Amino acid sequence: TFTMPDKLWPIFANTWPLLNRLFSCAANTLLKWAKKLGGEIGLFVALHTYGRQLNRHPHIHLSVTRGGLCLKHDVWRAIYFKKKVVEAYWRQAVIKLLRESYAALDLPAAGYEHIRDYREWCQFLEVQFQRRWKIHFAKKTKHARQNVNYLGRYLKRPPMAASALRHYTGGAVVHHYYDHRTRRHRRQVLSQEEMLLRYISHVPSRHFKMVRYYGFLSNRKRGALLPKVYAALEMEVKTKLAKP
Repeated sequence: TFTMPDKLWPIFANTWPLLNRLFSCAANTLLKWAKKLGGEIGLFVALHTYGRQLNRHPHIHLSVTRGGLCLKHDVWRAIYFKKKVVEAYWRQAVIKLLRESYAALDLPAAGYEHIRDYREWCQFLEVQFQRRWKIHFAKKTKHARQNVNYLGRYLKRPPMAASALRHYTGGAVVHHYYDHRTRRHRRQVLSQEEMLLRYISHVPSRHFKMVRYYGFLSNRKRGALLPKVYAALEMEVKTKLAKP
């Protein structure tokens, strides 16, 4: 999971062209490292724009193969990622994106009224660059099918589950959420209007894909590389049964 400092969250709110480029920023951090080691990895990337309070909290989830295809010899090689290096790549990519996007951004509307020009924008970004950017590496999973089922449910889940809504009698909306900082469940009360505004702010624009594939899983490469991956791993390719 790749996150960013909270001071940058507002600029990504409902800015779908910017969020669109955030996918490649995340994917390229891992692809860049794997390429240095001579391997082609496969990964899929998912975007979540919300936190547990339905607030703005853009972050990226990635699922990557524990190894890659050596394109020179068509063999499978183990690839291990260094967290500090990946974090540095991620920070550099996001800051570079925000610098390049300055002319297209509406900073006052996003709450950055104090930033008056490009120089001040770059100074602000430099401060954020020096802050801690949390990235989380999950442990390797043993059961592939269970992992796929879990990821499918998690990545496609709505911003809020119906089970989280505790009380609603026509007035305020009450829901519970888990606070990672305190490691406790907390209670939040929102008006109907605020709840709806928060919810619809996370509805993606039309045709915006929230899950994307890279490396040898990308549409451009999978036809040529997946058979080589199966061969390198000595995997039997399962074919779908033809419908009667």
